[in-house]
Amino acid sequence: MQRLTAETPDKWTSGNEGWGLGWMIYDWNGVSVIGHDGATIGQNGYLRAVPGSGVAVALLTNGGSTDLLQSILFRELFEELAGTRTPDAAFEPPTKPPIVDIMPFIGTYKREGVVMTVTERNGTLRLVYEIFDGRQAPPPPLEIELIPVAEEVFVGACSGQDWIPVIFSTLSDGSVYCYMGMRAAPKIV
Repeated sequence: MQRLTAETPDKWTSGNEGWGLGWMIYDWNGVSVIGHDGATIGQNGYLRAVPGSGVAVALLTNGGSTDLLQSILFRELFEELAGTRTPDAAFEPPTKPPIVDIMPFIGTYKREGVVMTVTERNGTLRLVYEIFDGRQAPPPPLEIELIPVAEEVFVGACSGQDWIPVIFSTLSDGSVYCYMGMRAAPKIV
């Protein structure tokens, strides 16, 4: 379960290399770490374990800047308890973004409860993220400007949020997916 069986296109959201059987697989500066994160409306959970040192830490949250809290706490706890340091995970726009062909990514991506509409405005990708999960009053749509980091990797931020990776991936059958928050949505239009 702790062996890498599938690489993930999104190596930035949680900093993992890929997946074992249920576990996210990490390399923290040469130290093997396993974990799993989860999120739902208003709640986030984080679990990391360093099998070689017998240390595991779980964090359950229900509001605030949960990713920032997790990174601060885990950095301090794992350094003290396991003698290892979490990698610096700053993901932000490059000083000089590369020029990429954005046209293949324009369209609508849909997964259960979420629709993402990617358009072009003045040569830049814009992503509108809408939740339609059956709540009587869903949150307002989020509009995110996407800045290229690499050919299929972009970074964006909503007002008051940290930078987040948005990854487009084309499978061998030609289908295009958008990965945001570690979840994949196929292009439907």
